Amino acid sequence: MNSNINIGDFFTLQNTIESISDSDYSKTELIIEAAKAFERTTYQCVYIIDYFKQGFLYVSNNIARLCGGEAEKIKDFGYKFYIDYVPKEDLKMLVEINNKGFKLFNTLPIGERKNYTISYDFHIIRDKRKRLVNHKLTPLVLTKDGRIWLAICTISLAATNEPGNVIMKKVGASTYFQYSLYDHKWEECK
Repeated sequence: MNSNINIGDFFTLQNTIESISDSDYSKTELIIEAAKAFERTTYQCVYIIDYFKQGFLYVSNNIARLCGGEAEKIKDFGYKFYIDYVPKEDLKMLVEINNKGFKLFNTLPIGERKNYTISYDFHIIRDKRKRLVNHKLTPLVLTKDGRIWLAICTISLAATNEPGNVIMKKVGASTYFQYSLYDHKWEECK
């Protein structure tokens, strides 16, 4: 899909990571094995974002059913996957959610950040047909200064009828944050 959105638009300065050592990367195999085990228990698509390398560390095989592409090919695409499979109007929304999500995330106490999940709905195009999906992202590994290095994501069919429905919540909390795509701001809700 042709759009004015570039891969770099998904990587905000608010989550720029200076370096990750080879030693740290050698430990990711266990994380990938855990994601594969989780994949076997669900129909959802599972993938891991690597914010340092600005791509995907792992993509589950069941993503092919949703998108029609092979997992390894989508992994190699990285964020180009979104540019190729998401309609232009939803791409703009995803970039906004990404930027505003990191702004909010960086206001949270570092010790609590891994307890948060952001969820939102957008369309994926397969065989020229749009499918509304729900996407959830939660941090797996943070850098020492609290930035997200690795995040695990799930994609499933959405329960709503429209894109958006942007919510960030902390596990066990009685409040959550809802993002308005009209007002372009977060609101804390009970």
